[in-house]
Amino acid sequence: MKISQPLRKKLIEVALPLPEINDASAYDMMPGIGAHPKGIHLWWGRKALPACRAFLFASVVDDPSSHPERFPTEEAQAAERERLFGIIRRMMQKQLHKHPEVYAEARAEMLKYCDGKLPPVLDPFAGGGSIPLEAARLGFEAYAGDLNPVAVLLNKVYLEIVPRWTDHPPVNPEDRRKIGGTGGWRGASGLAADVRYYGQVILERARKKIGHLYPPVKVTEEMAAEHPHLKPYVGKELPVIAWIWARTVPSPNPAARGAHVPLMSTFWLSSKKGSEAWLEPVVDRTRNTWSFRVRTGAPKDRETVKAGTKTGRAQFRCLLTGDPISDDYIKKEGQAGRLRERLVAIVADTGRGRVYLPATEEHQVIARRAEPGWRPEGIMPNNPRWFSPPLVGLTDYGDLFTPRQLTAMVTLSDLIREVRADVRRDALAAGLSEANADAYTADVVTFLAMALDRCACFNTSLCRWGPSNEKVMNIFDRQAIPMLWDFGEANTLGDSVGAWVTCAQYVAECIETVGTKQESHARLIDAARPWDGLRNVLISTDPPYYDNIGYAALSDFFYVWLRRTIGDLYPDLFATILVPKEPELVAAPERFNGDRLKAKEHFEQGFRRAFTILREKMDPRFPLTVYYAFKQDDVESGADEEEGNDEPGNSRIDRTTGWETMLEALIGTGFQITATWPVRSAQKWRMNAMEANALASYIVLACRPRPENAPQADRRTFVAELKQELPGALRKLQQGNIAPVDFAQAAIGPGMAIYSKYSRVLEASGRPMSVRTALALINQVLTEVLSEQEDEFDNDTRWAIAWFEQHGFEEGEFGEAELLSKAKATSLRGLVEAGIVASRGGKVRLLRPDELPKNWDPDKDKRFTLWEATHHLIRVYWYEKAGDQATASLLRKLGSRGDLARELAYRLYNVCEKKNWSQEGQSYNALVLGWPELVRLAREQGPAAAPLFESGEA
Repeated sequence: MKISQPLRKKLIEVALPLPEINDASAYDMMPGIGAHPKGIHLWWGRKALPACRAFLFASVVDDPSSHPERFPTEEAQAAERERLFGIIRRMMQKQLHKHPEVYAEARAEMLKYCDGKLPPVLDPFAGGGSIPLEAARLGFEAYAGDLNPVAVLLNKVYLEIVPRWTDHPPVNPEDRRKIGGTGGWRGASGLAADVRYYGQVILERARKKIGHLYPPVKVTEEMAAEHPHLKPYVGKELPVIAWIWARTVPSPNPAARGAHVPLMSTFWLSSKKGSEAWLEPVVDRTRNTWSFRVRTGAPKDRETVKAGTKTGRAQFRCLLTGDPISDDYIKKEGQAGRLRERLVAIVADTGRGRVYLPATEEHQVIARRAEPGWRPEGIMPNNPRWFSPPLVGLTDYGDLFTPRQLTAMVTLSDLIREVRADVRRDALAAGLSEANADAYTADVVTFLAMALDRCACFNTSLCRWGPSNEKVMNIFDRQAIPMLWDFGEANTLGDSVGAWVTCAQYVAECIETVGTKQESHARLIDAARPWDGLRNVLISTDPPYYDNIGYAALSDFFYVWLRRTIGDLYPDLFATILVPKEPELVAAPERFNGDRLKAKEHFEQGFRRAFTILREKMDPRFPLTVYYAFKQDDVESGADEEEGNDEPGNSRIDRTTGWETMLEALIGTGFQITATWPVRSAQKWRMNAMEANALASYIVLACRPRPENAPQADRRTFVAELKQELPGALRKLQQGNIAPVDFAQAAIGPGMAIYSKYSRVLEASGRPMSVRTALALINQVLTEVLSEQEDEFDNDTRWAIAWFEQHGFEEGEFGEAELLSKAKATSLRGLVEAGIVASRGGKVRLLRPDELPKNWDPDKDKRFTLWEATHHLIRVYWYEKAGDQATASLLRKLGSRGDLARELAYRLYNVCEKKNWSQEGQSYNALVLGWPELVRLAREQGPAAAPLFESGEA
């Protein structure tokens, strides 16, 4: 690709309304926001739709500074920039599929910058399809490529199937009679109506076939005698919502004579205040038997109920003897095939809510009568990080289901295949041609197959019963298939969470939110190998994250059911028994006999091939945008690899990050980074905690081909430029409210922008500086910049930071503290008076936030310190969980004095991260994440004693 004329800077390379993009993206990723395209089929690591459309738009429209003839002054450029921001802000609305006029406005604006014709958009790592979907919504012809057949099918749904039948009426006879033919069906509503109708047909047929396996539960006098809460329902047959099971293992104590005992992570059935229900063990040690009573109301000891029989990670206590049951013992028994399941409770629907009943022998026997006629083929990978069930003998995908669950899934799969005849008959009766009737039939049953995959998510023996929300939970509450000991079995033929009909209806609702009319394309391609077709495309992509997510392995869970149900409709996608693994760009050592070096080489070489191909395909007018969210491990120094730290086989190889590999591929194939944007993509509900390196954000990089005549620089020049440019860039990141957990990662962007603009940076030895060394130097400068911000802090706070770096909140020697106080121009006596230090018995320590006085008033504090103010905010917000309003009230009292609290939180998080103090670090991270809302609420509460946040707010 040759660049023949000067390139105009795009908006993405200069400025964006990041707070609005962040807020909309965070909302888009939340659960429970209603129907959404992501609900059609689960995918891991999916990107927020608002961010995707914002970055696509900003990659096409020019920044006003590119047109000095039209916008000659900075004021004129700022005004035009604000106009473009207004379009982006309107694009951040919720449920934008209901506002086609906003997409039309954005499309009309983009057409001004590309000679009246939008370029095609390519995402060669399309995955869950967020980027291609938003491209199609904006009017681009989108091309989604992926090596994973499940991902390709999902993209086909968005880009090919829904647009094909937009504004098309349903074919089922019921809706055609109701509406009277073809009028009134807009968007994908007709297609959705057919998915609902034939989903109901399948349910009715399934109930005839296997309804006997899903009986109601009868409330008897005997039950009510022991369970008074059941008295109002005596004699009634209540529909079952779920059955709750516990895995059991032989007691390790010989005195129990081999009796099986339950492995239960909790005794809670409902932990909601005011409607508590829990299991109370009834143990007969003389007979070595046990059972459970259902109890209601608040228990005396909530912690005992919460703990169940679990004592630690995969460790339990024997209910009969009290002996510990170790992780190793459970693994040994599981691998020997001696794990069982036992029913412990039943959840039923009273018509007004849920009621909990004790297990009955009848319901246990009925569940065990099920005889599935098929089992999924395929062994799970030997990778405990993603798949822990094989450790206890559950080795293949069929092992993840109970016999009744398998029977239901197989029956539904068979019925989806059979209902094709009904759809085709009705399509022909509705006037479709033979060819169109065949195509429509295939498309409707594709959605039904996706509903079956959703059903699978809630119908395995690894689905947790959630006592806080009283429902069966999705198996994929994170990007793995972890082992579970007690589980909820949904009533597949009922009408609650996890039931077939609720899954089919939800998929139908989500179909109506796709909102694409522009037909586009989804292809099964390997981005790391040559493939034909496109040239001069706008490329925006979300590549794989080194070894963060094993997409191919995880998607086997869905693939086995899709292949059985609709594999004949997509022979190219489902030609193999399982998803192809070898070509996938993931650094998975188990695919190379445990060899980490070979896994790393596979990933790096594939990345380089992919970006080399992309560089040749891209339209030079538009930057390449790359989404990336891998947490970078700290590299302790900027020492060059010449020192022998990276010899083959050295343990440092284990710390090679996805960031390094991705950056090497980009820079090594001739790209330079022109902008980086941190995007908030998750909120407090996210399950992964900070100690699991969970990212609250990802980074979007804008990249251009580096000019062939780019200069080179030496190490000294590079470091000097870092120190000159990075402080301002980091300040902008803080103002954009990037989470502290992501701050080091976000700082890589502006640092690598400096590094990548040179053809190479030379070490003193004459060797080119590696990306690893550049990353280390960026980290060094980051720490220096954060430390330099301390100059704005009061002396007491500067002492506290230095002490915290050495001791955290633990005690240290008085002499050491006294010496440090002299260096920081303060005194221990003054620090005690300031209320931040405790000193007694020759020992000194910082007071923890939860030890600070609750009646603290900054206006009456005679020795105000930033340290104390920040930790009072944390006390209210994090430790007391008093909420946003209470924290904002304190923030308002601080006025402009609170302006530096966020900067101190960044500094202290940086300390915690380096020291691996995860608990303390979470509180600082949380305060920064909540800052924009706290500032907004503080302003709403009225004026402060001093001006509130004169600068630096998000």
